[in-house]
Amino acid sequence: MDCPHCQSQQVVKNGRESLSDGTVLQRYRCKGCSKCFNDRTGTPMARLRTPSSVVATALNGRSEGLGVRATGRLFGASHSTILRWEERLARQADAWSPPAPSGREVTLEGDEVYTRVGENLPPASSEGWTIHFIERQSRYWVSVMAGHKDELLFQRGTQQAWQWAKGCSFIRWFTDGEPRYAKALWDLASVYLALRECPSRYRTRKVWRHGLEVAMKIKGSQGLRRVVWVRPEHPYTAISPLAEVHANHNEAHNAALRRRCSAYRRRQNLYAKTRDGLQRTLDVQRILHNWVRPHGGLGKPTTPAMAIGLCNRLLSTQELLCLRGFQSISC
Repeated sequence: MDCPHCQSQQVVKNGRESLSDGTVLQRYRCKGCSKCFNDRTGTPMARLRTPSSVVATALNGRSEGLGVRATGRLFGASHSTILRWEERLARQADAWSPPAPSGREVTLEGDEVYTRVGENLPPASSEGWTIHFIERQSRYWVSVMAGHKDELLFQRGTQQAWQWAKGCSFIRWFTDGEPRYAKALWDLASVYLALRECPSRYRTRKVWRHGLEVAMKIKGSQGLRRVVWVRPEHPYTAISPLAEVHANHNEAHNAALRRRCSAYRRRQNLYAKTRDGLQRTLDVQRILHNWVRPHGGLGKPTTPAMAIGLCNRLLSTQELLCLRGFQSISC
């Protein structure tokens, strides 16, 4: 195997070590950087003596709505230990977030969901707003960002989703009546288009990038237009049927998030204490949703990562904990 520190292939075996459950790990030494490592180096299970099966079962319980203290009592560990296990997997979120396969068409749905963080503050002052995007056809959870509902949060959430999708040939970007999504996207995906028919002082005009369609559905419009295409100057804008402009799949995803994530459970005192803790929980939920949990709407035991073409088989949580990221999957 390659050295995880310097990626050198000049490695030799350097003894073995046993874990508490009897698992034997082969140790290696790199001739290039002279560092020692084993199969778990660089994974969420690095330097942990706890069996990976126990950590995987605890994280599965957390991903199904079990509170952190209840999980600790169930597995005979403190709640801080459960949080450290979650943090180890959450730190691998970037390694498990590859960009969308190039050359395909994607439909992104953006929406917000609210929960309490720490004190029971008014929604306008709370850090419990979560902005996230999913891909409609595969149900792939693209991005998630928690914080105050301000311009910075919309910019960060939109930028994360755009970085994932910008290599696709055609992108549909649909939201529910919130203009700040399009405002943040305008700074990332707008180009200058030459217009030969215009007067000399209007030779160029700023429009959406080629192959990008941006629209939003106005909820509770009361006589106004229910679907609005944002800046429809580009020929690729406003070509989808009106019935397809919605974020219904993301709304259903919000309902599932309230069932599966304890920080969003109503009528229970399981809210996150800090924004960083809420973001950690969301990162773990996103990784398990995309790579481990089969989605019933895809027709067969298929995960969103399989549906979008990033993997061709199911992964288990235990396998996820022992891998260094998306690139280390053996399909």
